[in-house]
Amino acid sequence: MKKQSLISTLTIVVAICLSQPARADSPITSTPFHEAYGDIEMIALAARSGQLDLEMAEWLSSDEVPLDQKAALVNALSWDIDGKDNAQRYRGYLALKYGRDTLDLQLLSAGELMVLGYLSVMDNYREPERGIAYLTAAQGREPRSYTMAIVRGLILAQMQFGGDWCALWTSVAEVELDRSLVRDLRPQARHIIFDYMHLIFDYMHLYRQYC
Repeated sequence: MKKQSLISTLTIVVAICLSQPARADSPITSTPFHEAYGDIEMIALAARSGQLDLEMAEWLSSDEVPLDQKAALVNALSWDIDGKDNAQRYRGYLALKYGRDTLDLQLLSAGELMVLGYLSVMDNYREPERGIAYLTAAQGREPRSYTMAIVRGLILAQMQFGGDWCALWTSVAEVELDRSLVRDLRPQARHIIFDYMHLIFDYMHLYRQYC
C-alpha cells in the first residue's frame, strides 16, 4: 500500500511538471510576492510595464530603498517564456554608474548583486544557475537578511526543479526555519512564496519524509 501511494504521489508531481511548458510553473515563475507591495508606486509601475527603465534602475541601486522592496520590484518585472533583457539593461546602468566598460562586481553593493542575480534568473528561468553566484556573494555581505536568503533559496529551488525534490524543498524550508535571519520581507510576501511551495509539496509528502 505504501509503495502504491508513493507511485501515485510521484505520478501527480510529474503530471504537474509536464502540464506546463518549459517550467512555466516553477519556484521562480509561480511566486509573485510583489503583490504584497502593491502600495509602493515604483513596484506597481514595474508590474504594469514589465520592463526596467532608468528610473527603476536608479531606485534599485539607491541605498535608501530596503532590500525587500528591491526584490519585490524585480519580482514585479516578472518573466516571459521567450525571455527578457532586464538584467542586460541593469548591467548597462551599472556600467554607467561606475564608469566601467567591464563590470567589477567588487564595486557593487549587496543589493545591486542581489538585483543583478535575481534579474538574470527572471529573464531566463530555464538557466537559473546564471544568477546564483551573484546571490551567494550578496548573501555573504548581508548574511542576516531573510530577503536575501529567500531569493537565493528560490533560485536554488529552481535549479533543482524536476530533479532533486528533497533539495528543492530544503532550499526554501531552511530559510524559513532559520531564526537568526531578520524577517525583512513582508509576511504576506512570505505567504505567497510558501503557498506555492506547499501546493507542490503536499503532493510529495511521502517523499519529503526522506529528506
